[in-house]
Amino acid sequence: MDTLGFTFPEMGDNYTVQYEEDQGGMEVLYDITNIFLDAVIGGNFFPDGFLSEEKFPDLQSVESNFLDEVINNAQPIVMTNIPILVCIVLGLILSVVTLIGGIIFCCCCRKNKNSNGNENGFKKVILTILLFLLLVVTSLGCMWFFLGAKTSQSGLDKIPEDIQDILHDGDLYMNNTVDELHYLLQDNFDEVIVEFTDALNKVGANFKDFTETMKNEIQLQTIIEEATSFVDLITDYAAIQGTMTSVLDSYTSMTTSLANIKQAADGLGCSLSPPPEGLVEICNALDGASGILEGAFPSDLASTAFPPLPDEATQQLSKLSEYLNSIEGQIDAISANAIDEYFPTIQGEIEKIKDFLTEALDGLTEPIEDIQGEIFRNENIANSLEDIRDNYFPYFHISLLVLGSLLVVILAVFMVGMCLGSCSKQGSGISSTGSGMMFLANCLFFFLAIFLFILCTAFFTVGALGEKALCKTMADPGDSELVTFVNPLISSVLTDIYNQVRPETEEGEDIAVKFDLAQLISDMHNNTAIYPLLQLHYIFNIEKLTDWRATYGIDPLIEDARKQIDQTINELVGLESSLNEEEIKAVAEEIDGIMNMIDLTPLLDEALIVKIETGKIEIEELKTQLETIITEMENNGLPVPGKEEILANLQNIIEELDVLKGNVQDLQTRLGQILDLFGNEDSKFDMTGKVDGTFALVTAAFEYFRGDAVMIFFDESVGILTKVVDDYVNHAIDAAENHIGNTGPLSNIYNATYTEICLEIIAPFNAVWSGLGWCLLMILIPVTLVVSSLKKILVAKKQPQTLRPNDTNGYRNPKAARAASYEEVPMPSYNERSSRINAYETKSYQNGPPSSYQNGPPTSYQNGPQSSYQNRPQPSYQSRPPPYQQSTRR
Repeated sequence: MDTLGFTFPEMGDNYTVQYEEDQGGMEVLYDITNIFLDAVIGGNFFPDGFLSEEKFPDLQSVESNFLDEVINNAQPIVMTNIPILVCIVLGLILSVVTLIGGIIFCCCCRKNKNSNGNENGFKKVILTILLFLLLVVTSLGCMWFFLGAKTSQSGLDKIPEDIQDILHDGDLYMNNTVDELHYLLQDNFDEVIVEFTDALNKVGANFKDFTETMKNEIQLQTIIEEATSFVDLITDYAAIQGTMTSVLDSYTSMTTSLANIKQAADGLGCSLSPPPEGLVEICNALDGASGILEGAFPSDLASTAFPPLPDEATQQLSKLSEYLNSIEGQIDAISANAIDEYFPTIQGEIEKIKDFLTEALDGLTEPIEDIQGEIFRNENIANSLEDIRDNYFPYFHISLLVLGSLLVVILAVFMVGMCLGSCSKQGSGISSTGSGMMFLANCLFFFLAIFLFILCTAFFTVGALGEKALCKTMADPGDSELVTFVNPLISSVLTDIYNQVRPETEEGEDIAVKFDLAQLISDMHNNTAIYPLLQLHYIFNIEKLTDWRATYGIDPLIEDARKQIDQTINELVGLESSLNEEEIKAVAEEIDGIMNMIDLTPLLDEALIVKIETGKIEIEELKTQLETIITEMENNGLPVPGKEEILANLQNIIEELDVLKGNVQDLQTRLGQILDLFGNEDSKFDMTGKVDGTFALVTAAFEYFRGDAVMIFFDESVGILTKVVDDYVNHAIDAAENHIGNTGPLSNIYNATYTEICLEIIAPFNAVWSGLGWCLLMILIPVTLVVSSLKKILVAKKQPQTLRPNDTNGYRNPKAARAASYEEVPMPSYNERSSRINAYETKSYQNGPPSSYQNGPPTSYQNGPQSSYQNRPQPSYQSRPPPYQQSTRR
């Protein structure tokens, strides 16, 4: 029988979860952030042995002991998390340092100090280029911040929809799994019941075929035919005896008729010698009748006798025939009603298996449906996430944009101030304005940085802990201490659940489930079926179906059928002792003796029938001849007394010859058949040999019954029936362990969850604080230092070129010894170029120069070049007042 081909359900495949692990250019930012994070969060949260199964074997121990254990192991926990704590403390310290630095910067750098800036040109260029580069690098951090904020916000915005898709796919996966289980344990088993019914019909037909085969194997038909021939011999012998009697009766009747004819001929005078004249022809014709009859049926045949057979022959041979027919009946009884006889309740027991499978199905699907109701069909989850997104996430996003905008404004002010200061004359008003803008931006930064460093530290704490606790765990659960910690807790919970839903038929102590979450996740990614993944054999051990014959009471039914078959065979074998072989052989020998004493050769002579037919023809011709002679004699006036008697006896001989022919033919046929059956090569009647051969076949038949052929066939028939269920069991085990609930969709959900939470929310969120921290640190240290240096240069005034040496000798007022720039010297008009220029006059005088100059120039010019100016006209000081007027009048 071929393996049963089971059908499979059509499952819905409209899974909606999609994800994109490739984050494009953002991966560069994530990798840069992770370089820092990996160094900080590379270790464990807790010291070795803290999260051991000995301390926390179940949820109850966690609830009651976890806090106490944390308090008692506070120092080791702190030492384990030193890198994270250092970063957190450093962030807070930077906030305080920013506060102090801001105060110092605003107070100490507020006043512009004039310094000698004659040689600051090159330095100004270098600092400007350096500041520009720093601002560009800092703006990259700002862009980093904005990209992280935008990406994280995008991830947060689509959380409800993604969770809805995840819930949908999870529910669809559960539905498909339940449908597959239902189809396997219900629909496929319905196919088993149909196939089992067909197998029963096939087995019933096979039983009939087998009994016929068995009868052919033991040559039962030959044995029965032989035994029947024995009985037929008795019947045929009796028929032969009767036929032979008829033959003798016909012969007697013919001899009587012949005697009557002779007597009638003697009455005519045929006995005289010579016969009377006119009767010679009749007498001669009548004399030939005796010879004709002797030629047709020799007189010695009449002496052939068939003595009677022994009286017990009929009884013994009939008993043998009945005995063999009873064997055939016993054999036919094996297959007459095989299914009802041997397997009356097996189909009902097979159908009962479905009830057990239904119960097991309920035990498997009820927890799944509970999970569906609590998680995958709980609309509150998606609704709550939508409320959180709509009510809180926009503020978070706006806050990040505001903070980023402030940083952009600060950088923009720095850039504008740098451009104003660097592109204008040193010490000019524009340069001072640019310096002031950078100073203002720096002050604003110090004011904001106090809060931003705290915020960055908070973001770092949340992002780092999320990355380590969630993302690192999901990416590599095998190396996660949290997974190791959770394993016994999950095992404890599932142990309680499995012990509650185990079938009542399960006996023994409560089970203890051991789960390895890392291995479970790995198997899930390998598309493992849900049955081995969740160790559902604790609820329903499908491997036990391999022992279904013992479990569901099929073996006792098969054993009962085996006993019935065995009993039937024993009854057949028992018939062997009820037959008296020796008596039958004795009868056969006696019959052989009788048959071999009879000379059957004359009766079996093939020419005998011809002789009878010839004799009949001759007698008929003789009769015709006599009738012609008698008619002629009577026509001649010669009466023929006794003519009617003569003709009547001739007619009787003719009729008896015809009967004799039929009887002889019957004798020859019967004797020929008997000799064909019982004659040997020596043309002897050998019934004994036939009986011996028959009993040899009977003995071989009983040896066949005592062999294992019948039981082999029975086991094959049982195998046909059980193979149907065995095929189902193999199919069910294979389906449960390899196909039902393949976790490919769960793997897709897992990867989508990791992508959504870690790559689209946590990783961008980490980019937010890393970009923010980059900006803060860049502005706090290098930008501030460069701005401070550049500011000093921008506000410094260049030393002007002087018209006189710095010697103050000869001046009564040393203030007058100040060097004057060219801008302070009034330049004469074209008409005044021949006049003397007094560079020391600070105001115009309507009435001429002051008295101090009426006597001539200062002392320093008495012996110098003043003589060359003595003849020049004096300029008019009213037309161009000298600069720094108030300054010279001090």
